[in-house]
Amino acid sequence: MAAPPLPQTPAAVQNPGTSATVSPNAPQSPGTQVREQKRVDLLLEINIELLQEINTLQAQGRGGAMNPQHQLQLRQLNMDDSMAAEEYIQCLRRVQANLAYLAPRADVQQAMKAPPGPAHMTPPPHMAQLQLKYEALR
Repeated sequence: MAAPPLPQTPAAVQNPGTSATVSPNAPQSPGTQVREQKRVDLLLEINIELLQEINTLQAQGRGGAMNPQHQLQLRQLNMDDSMAAEEYIQCLRRVQANLAYLAPRADVQQAMKAPPGPAHMTPPPHMAQLQLKYEALR
């Protein structure tokens, strides 16, 4: 089964308690640049594991519609309209949030609008093996 389209979520989610913003026009210290690169590398590692889990869940038939509206769309297209497992949804949401965090960093003009951190800072409940990586991400 092909992966269903991801539901739309806000691209910029403010993390509570964070008021610091970094302007791409302002020079970053080497320490800040290194820390940011480590965060990007870690998010890419996390996404690899999340995507592997998504693939496994799809192979098990646990993928599917993300919400009732999506289910109706699939039904209208005569596609499998079963609902996705919660584990599948949790993984997809985190991949989407991580990509929303990473994408603006690839474009200097968009970096000014980039969120201060990924929207999800915890692993999906069924993937405890990612706990240490998420802790390092914080």
